[in-house]
Amino acid sequence: MTSIPFISLDERSSDPIYRQIYKAIRNAILTGDFQSGLRLPASRLLADQLGVSRMTVINAYEQLFAEGYLEGKPGAGTYVASHLPEEFLQPASAEKEKDRSIVLKRKVNLSEYGSYLNGVTTLIKRNHGSTDFVPFQHGLTAVDQFPFDVWSRIVQHYYKYPKRELLGNGDPEGLPSLRKAIAVHLRSSRGVICEPEQVIVTSGAQQALSLIARLLVGAKDTVWMEDPGYLGARDILLSSGAKVVPIPVDNEGINIAKAPVARSVKIIYVTPSHQFPLGGTLTLPRRLNLLELGRDKDAWIIEDDYDSEFRYAGRPLSSLQGLDRDNRVIYVGTFGKTLFPSLRLGCMVVPQDLIQFFAAARSLTDLHSSLIDQAVLAEFIAEGHFARHLRRMRKLYAERQAILIHEIEKNLEGFLEVSPANAGMHLVGWLPEGADDELISKRLKEKGVNAAPLSKYAVKRSKRGALLLGYTAFDKRQIRSGAKILRSVLEGRIT
Repeated sequence: MTSIPFISLDERSSDPIYRQIYKAIRNAILTGDFQSGLRLPASRLLADQLGVSRMTVINAYEQLFAEGYLEGKPGAGTYVASHLPEEFLQPASAEKEKDRSIVLKRKVNLSEYGSYLNGVTTLIKRNHGSTDFVPFQHGLTAVDQFPFDVWSRIVQHYYKYPKRELLGNGDPEGLPSLRKAIAVHLRSSRGVICEPEQVIVTSGAQQALSLIARLLVGAKDTVWMEDPGYLGARDILLSSGAKVVPIPVDNEGINIAKAPVARSVKIIYVTPSHQFPLGGTLTLPRRLNLLELGRDKDAWIIEDDYDSEFRYAGRPLSSLQGLDRDNRVIYVGTFGKTLFPSLRLGCMVVPQDLIQFFAAARSLTDLHSSLIDQAVLAEFIAEGHFARHLRRMRKLYAERQAILIHEIEKNLEGFLEVSPANAGMHLVGWLPEGADDELISKRLKEKGVNAAPLSKYAVKRSKRGALLLGYTAFDKRQIRSGAKILRSVLEGRIT
């Protein structure tokens, strides 16, 4: 690969121009910016870039050749020498370490937000880093079953015949065709009561939660959140300076009857259709009580509907937002759990009187998501491909859940206890009392299995540890292989 170096020339310098070029390339080699084997541009090309004569560049190259920094043959290209004396590089390395030491020691004046992050950077990176497609990582889709042939056909059309309006900047609320498609889908499948103008397209649910925190939560505000609960929401709310109060969860969802007495509550965060991570469903009486509490406390309710599309038994559940008559619920959804995570598209449905504020906040954040990606998704939904894909995945995921349960009952009796789930993308595997889920999870990771410990998501730890076992992204072979590793680790840790 040919690299054209950035070289700043100073006509007022006492050094000739060729000498300045020579020094710039030599320093780049010594500091490691130009590594062995890198091809440099032809003398004519570099001369054109710098606005100097070709002979000036040739003189610089010849000096570098003579000193052993460059090698090559005329007509075959000019390269950084493959074998440079080690002593050449030592002074530069020492200089780099000195500069690094200065940077590490300097005091950086951070904002209040930056100061908060300064104390939790390692934790946040661990909580929100990249994920591997290995059993039993939760929250991943069956990407091998996605209709990429259909998706690529739509993508190809938009890139081959791009519309002019998709090549400039668009509305921060999102592409109108996508907002309409999302509104139609949510009304029919989730019972969400909304018009297209209430839909804000986001770069995933995480951005939606960040926008909510920035607009509606202030320092010292009280926020109620499920415990155990979703770390992405908790970390965002904590970073806003809010006081996050954990509210217990049972098999009927968040139990606000056990919430502490509070004069005011600004936000209540819930996952009512499929509580994360325990999997319970918020019952109708509790939904109505929650909505009544929101009205009485003048609080906003965030409904994170992250994986409700995947329900395998029983009647479909309506969204909490569909029951709201006081415009207190902000609905958050994501396509990362239905299509594929790297798409980074999600949505939120906000009350009419909040639309302008969220549009302004989105505009100041990143203006909007890729317009072509939005157009592709809008067509994917409108043509019925999205609904068909969901139907196929519901069937596939139910089969994969059954395989996982069978393998656990067959090979892990006494080590792990699971129950079938009517919805979701993972099961909770309960460990024997006294077993440390964090240590077991760490040991599993060393063996190539990702099974997150339940305690990671709890403020008040349960008396009994458990592992989150994702199954949606893995076929029978992978599930069986993962179950064998589970048994080998649990046998060593528990017996």
